[in-house]
Amino acid sequence: MEINTTFLLPLSAMFVLLIVFRVIIFNAFVKLTSKTKSKHDDRIAEKLKRPLTLIPIGIGLYLLNDSLSLSESIAAYSTITIQTFFYIVIFLSIAPIVDPIKDYVGEKYNFLSPTLRNWVFRALKFVIYLLGIVSVLELWGIDAASVIAGLGLFSVALALGAQNFFKNLIGGLLIIGEKRFKQGDWINVEGVAEGSVERIDFRTTLIRRFDKAPIYVANSVLSDSEIINFSEMPFRRIRFHVGLIYQTTPEKILAIRKDIEEYIEKNKNLVDAKDQPSTIRVTNFNDSSIDMLVNCFTKSTQWHDFCIAREELLLKIIEIVKKNGSDFAYPTQTIHLEKD
Repeated sequence: MEINTTFLLPLSAMFVLLIVFRVIIFNAFVKLTSKTKSKHDDRIAEKLKRPLTLIPIGIGLYLLNDSLSLSESIAAYSTITIQTFFYIVIFLSIAPIVDPIKDYVGEKYNFLSPTLRNWVFRALKFVIYLLGIVSVLELWGIDAASVIAGLGLFSVALALGAQNFFKNLIGGLLIIGEKRFKQGDWINVEGVAEGSVERIDFRTTLIRRFDKAPIYVANSVLSDSEIINFSEMPFRRIRFHVGLIYQTTPEKILAIRKDIEEYIEKNKNLVDAKDQPSTIRVTNFNDSSIDMLVNCFTKSTQWHDFCIAREELLLKIIEIVKKNGSDFAYPTQTIHLEKD
């Protein structure tokens, strides 16, 4: 009967604490966070769900250990084991909260770029895990500094084998420091990849091609390569030739040019002459046509917006050419027959 009481009291206390922590405290915290506009505190509350379950279990184990009549050596080891459990719960609870905090900082403050912010908070999470390991080692009487020093030769061998990793790590830091590109940019690395930058990691950069296929490129390759960053374009260029028939008179050509220039100035999707001059000029006498160059720019650099603006311009040019009594040339041949 005494043994049953010995087990019953700690288990009852654990059950009560589990209800208090998991049901009362957690539900109260969830209700409190649900009243705010931000979603980040809701995520933090969700991350705390696990520790609020494990902490009462640890308290119950501690009470059970304290109530049992164990020998001094066994009691000492069991106490350290329970303390280790608490350490692990604490550090495994703190580390996941870093992600919601990172998103909150990115939403409220813009002094860190998304890429640099990811690197900083990943490093912070690594430090938290490292502190947890060191704390557990110290708890068991193991000098963490001595362990690290004892691994010196191993670290040298590891460093020699990880030269490429550190080279890529430095390459990633150079990319971020020089601001060659950032997450979301459309880049082209000649002979390597072209697409949207999805993620810049410590070793590689994930580029998502336009067919949605992922390409993982080493940061050292990107830091040593010539990169075209299309997202840094202030405008996007439209350039093509219009082939007019040879029957088009100079007066009609000038009228067509004037109408195209006026359309470009008035179109809200195209850049006017104040920001970027456009070029509408006759450039060549081709075999079957008089070629007119149309060179202008769209305000948006996005592919979809660019296609819309270019289509509108092409359809308008068809209308302008027809209105001015001309037409579009196509390959033709004229045969002259002479009588003997």
